[in-house]
Amino acid sequence: MMGLGKRSKICSVAAVLLLVSQTAFAEEWWKDSFAAEGSAPCDNNDSIVTFTDKAVEMWEVGCTLDKIQKINRLDVVILDMSCTDGESTDKRRELLLKLEDNKVLRYPQHEVLQRCSELRAQPSPAPNVENPH
Repeated sequence: MMGLGKRSKICSVAAVLLLVSQTAFAEEWWKDSFAAEGSAPCDNNDSIVTFTDKAVEMWEVGCTLDKIQKINRLDVVILDMSCTDGESTDKRRELLLKLEDNKVLRYPQHEVLQRCSELRAQPSPAPNVENPH
């Protein structure tokens, strides 16, 4: 028989490993390049926004992340940042909410973002060809 102390150590280690693996996965969903849902591929798109663990890069605006807050049990991240457009600097706060289909809701912009990798993968619309019959 396994002693109670040994059993509790095993359970504690298992719980920590489970928590760490879930936390690591949850942290990563928002770190990527996105563009407005349904927009053109990210190659020539001014709605591109790239989130990393230290910065947010947008068209003509760069932000340094001051604080990242994760909400327990939800796929939500609150980003506090200092942003500059080269002329002025301001403080901003944004909330990112993971949606279905790997999309992200960006608040307060009320903007749904789609991963650039998925925008590239979408087939282009078929040309409008009339049926000759």
